[in-house]
Amino acid sequence: MTYDLIIKNAHYYANDSFFDGDICVAGGKIAAILLPGGSESHATARVIDAAGLCVLPGIIDSHVHFRDPGRPDREDFYSGSCAAAAGCVTTFCEMPLAIPPPCNIPNLQNRIDLGKQRSMVDFAFFGAAGYDNRGLLQQLCDAGVIAFKTFLHPAPAGRELEFDGLTVNDDGQLYMMMEAAAATSGRYFFHCENAHLISALEKKLHDEGVEDYSFHYKSRANIAETESVSTILHFAKATGCKVGIVHISAPEACELVKQARLDGVDVVAETCFHYLTYCHDDIDRFGPYAKCNPPLRSRADMEKLWDYIYDGTITIIGSDHAPFIPSEKEIGVTDGIWKAYSGMPAIEMLLPIMLTHVNSGRLTLGQLARLISENTARLYGMFPQKGCIAVGCDADFAILDLEREYMTSIDDMYSRSKAINKLFDNTRVKGKPAYTVMRGKVLMEDGKVDLDQRGWGRFVPHKNAARPLS
Repeated sequence: MTYDLIIKNAHYYANDSFFDGDICVAGGKIAAILLPGGSESHATARVIDAAGLCVLPGIIDSHVHFRDPGRPDREDFYSGSCAAAAGCVTTFCEMPLAIPPPCNIPNLQNRIDLGKQRSMVDFAFFGAAGYDNRGLLQQLCDAGVIAFKTFLHPAPAGRELEFDGLTVNDDGQLYMMMEAAAATSGRYFFHCENAHLISALEKKLHDEGVEDYSFHYKSRANIAETESVSTILHFAKATGCKVGIVHISAPEACELVKQARLDGVDVVAETCFHYLTYCHDDIDRFGPYAKCNPPLRSRADMEKLWDYIYDGTITIIGSDHAPFIPSEKEIGVTDGIWKAYSGMPAIEMLLPIMLTHVNSGRLTLGQLARLISENTARLYGMFPQKGCIAVGCDADFAILDLEREYMTSIDDMYSRSKAINKLFDNTRVKGKPAYTVMRGKVLMEDGKVDLDQRGWGRFVPHKNAARPLS
């Protein structure tokens, strides 16, 4: 038998355990998994000797924002997918905050076409769900979106096109949208922060003369997230809508999710690696370069969040990759942190930071594989095509050197917005992505991305989509 690629001496994750063997790839799929040394008699175009390394299913980033085509100066599908490949992310799930957002079938097809032209890794899309497009939600499910995203406030002034079909203006619109959503096959995720409460806290802080970097986390206190999560959970119970909370950060909100699940609400929770790693001290130090929404929490909250990883309340971890140009962050230094855009281009740091947590004993490598690959694939209708190392699955692999220690550097990153990654610059990590393999093609080796693979990526629809676009 002739194979396209053989990963020999692989110590690989599958079925909640680790095994040793030779993984053989043909036609972009895993064609065979042989006992160690069993591939020696087979011809192949390329061999990767993974002795001393670990092999996980390709990472699936559950939460990214690329800016194609509206703001390519921040990021586009090509530059963002280069950054993904650098961090062993073989599939990204793009949120619908875009110009134009996928709030209808033509807009979704536009994003798929752009991804096929430019992305080097595979991609899936969230649909935009708002009050105004609540009659189109099942069409988007049938077309292959993996889930939906909603913001609980009107579109910010000047950003109406970006938020088209993505918002509800008040609780009345939210309830009616969720009632309509409950009749569909989709799951609906929410950015949970109470905009009215945040506005009141901002005014209070300005009146009190609080103008330093702490303004950000003081104006977006835990209660702003917790109250919003509570509303979603109550409405979910009343309507039967399947829901999710993205980038959950407040332990009190996690507790509400945990109790609602016991009460029969179909709810899932995602967090991001920075909420498990960074805290208020980092906002005080880095200001707008550590600004994200919800904000980094207190050190005590950060530590408590891990408990909800361990008990299964939080089942997936993403990056919330959010690229901006330097001036959109620098204004937060010169004119007040409240003027800076929120978010960091974090897709390249998801795996190195989480591997560092593995090496420190925070969690096992198997737990990590579930949190950043397998669980995401299951939740979003990609499993077992993605998130799994087994015969017949896509040949997507994150090949890792767990012992490699190094300092991160902005200079080595691939995101077009890497200059704003000051929070992650010069960070000591342990555990280095060694190879990224996506459908059998080696996209990254020892930190160097193959820049010639533009357009290798494909759209991954939810497997239950009735009429998936292509």
